[in-house]
Amino acid sequence: MVAGALTAALVVAGWFVVSRDRRGGPDGQGPQVPSVFPVPQHARPGTGSPVPLNGHVYIVAPSGTDQASVAALQELVAGAGGTGEAVAALNNPREDASAVYLGTAATSASALKALRIDGDAEIQDALGRTEGYALATGQSSGIPTAVLAGKDGDGLFHAVQTLRQLIKGGSVSPVRISDWPLMETRGVIEGFYGTPWSHQARLDAIAFAGRQKMNTYIYSPKDDPLLRDKWRALYSNQELQQLQELIDAAATNHIRFTYALSPGIDVCYSRPSDLDDAVAKLDSLYSLGVRSFVIPLDDIATKVQCAEDLREFGSGQANLAKAQASFLNDVNERFISAREGVLPLETVPTFYNGSSSTPYKRELGKALNPEIVVQWTGEDVVSHRITQESAETAARSYGTPSSPRTLVVWDNYPVNDFSQDHLFLAPVIGRDANLYQSIHGIVTNPMIEPYLSLPAIFNYADLTWNGPAYDPATSMGAALSLLAGPDPEVNAAVRAFVDLNQDWQDDELTPSAPGLRRDIDRFWADYDAGGSPSGDLKARAGLLQRLPELLPRMAVPGFATDATQWVAAAASYGRGVEEALDMLEAAKRGDTQTAAEARRNVQSALTAATAKTQPTLDLGVVVPVLGDNELKGFLERALQQVPAS
Repeated sequence: MVAGALTAALVVAGWFVVSRDRRGGPDGQGPQVPSVFPVPQHARPGTGSPVPLNGHVYIVAPSGTDQASVAALQELVAGAGGTGEAVAALNNPREDASAVYLGTAATSASALKALRIDGDAEIQDALGRTEGYALATGQSSGIPTAVLAGKDGDGLFHAVQTLRQLIKGGSVSPVRISDWPLMETRGVIEGFYGTPWSHQARLDAIAFAGRQKMNTYIYSPKDDPLLRDKWRALYSNQELQQLQELIDAAATNHIRFTYALSPGIDVCYSRPSDLDDAVAKLDSLYSLGVRSFVIPLDDIATKVQCAEDLREFGSGQANLAKAQASFLNDVNERFISAREGVLPLETVPTFYNGSSSTPYKRELGKALNPEIVVQWTGEDVVSHRITQESAETAARSYGTPSSPRTLVVWDNYPVNDFSQDHLFLAPVIGRDANLYQSIHGIVTNPMIEPYLSLPAIFNYADLTWNGPAYDPATSMGAALSLLAGPDPEVNAAVRAFVDLNQDWQDDELTPSAPGLRRDIDRFWADYDAGGSPSGDLKARAGLLQRLPELLPRMAVPGFATDATQWVAAAASYGRGVEEALDMLEAAKRGDTQTAAEARRNVQSALTAATAKTQPTLDLGVVVPVLGDNELKGFLERALQQVPAS
């Protein structure tokens, strides 16, 4: 119920964007497939008319059909204005009704046959792949029909998420889609330092990730003491109850809840009692339904810490790897292999970036059980580019030349724990489209601000599902449309705010405030030429001043709440820019009194915009930074044009 709040808000948003797949008739004429994100492997227009969902709709779901998919479809029908009637089979349907079939490849075979597409090669291909699905429309039993078929429960749930994007005016557009993910692991790791997300934010992030066809949430907040500092301690009943809610929400949204225990701060790798404590802690989560585990050994001392380990393994980085491999192998044998249904163990090495071989990596590659998966951050801790070549080299370095290690990329974007005065809202860039050929998957490490991280989570869902079709700008535009909702003013405000937060560590692919910079450059070109400047900069300044009013009206208001102090700074900058324009205009016409008053207002706005207002967990109160080089630069240049009298 709680996680459904975000989903309901996004349903209300009415998310429909310009078609990306234009497979219509000749020369792009005729019907087109509405845009779907993540971008499907195959999508083309269907035949016939749309399938109405705003009347009586039979939801045909045989016994054993995934109940989360059935519930999600019922919600969609209700949101479209229809009445859903769940039936196990359809006999003598009403003439004025529609039908939506849900099921696996086997249970949907007759429905696909009725649409005369059961032999479609693309559909059969999709239904033979893990998490694959097919979605098609047509006529069956004399009424408009949509068929959603999944290879498995995950695939069926993904089909429903695609269906929600095909609904317009209460009907489903005629389509034929066959689809599956290219990466096996696609998700979010809450792995940053700083204020952990709230319980509600975690529920909402899980629901959002499920809607975007992700399949993984890794619980690993660095400042949760029971994960690191007090890793041996078991959870209280109240804490277990909250974890159970997260685990259940993940299951409902077809997300794999992964628990990450980080004992590396004070573990003694050779001490039997530490192994016992680790197994007991993991077992307590297993009893709640967790079947996926990570033992991160990152950001700890780079040598063994206890006398027993020194005697057992010796000193030096290679022996650290030997000690860690021994411990991880024991956890794997004692817990992972001994429990039913547990997925392969994952770890984060102490040296978790870089692709080249080192003594530590070579020893880890030889000693660590080959079934254990390594999480890797790329060539750097925060990697601006991740290439297929780099990933393949790293797989050999953490494994062996003849047996490369399975890698999951722990991608440190858009995380901002190292720069808590900044927000990183640029689209995800610099990841090879064909990475899926060399790695198991990617998990994004988000910002301290959960709802501001949703655009990047959307991008990563798109990238990991179908990397070759991923387009950063298009994907980000769709994400912002979804989060903003249908109001054009709100959409414009969201984009103006996001424009101010493009800059990611001076990366050439994410220039700071490109829209604002364009308006400023145009203004000064006109001003210096003696002409009348366009009104673009003034309009942008007015929009920035309205951010505190407009952003809370988003379909996902948590975005505005997370951004409160940055929004206030942007509004102050907007006021300063507007006053600067008035100052320059007054000075040009010789109105010194008005110019002087506007000048004082510019300085006041600049002071407000650069005040320390954003609290942090460990750095005190900091100045929220956004588009500062452009905004401050413009104001300072304007003040130079009109010296103080």
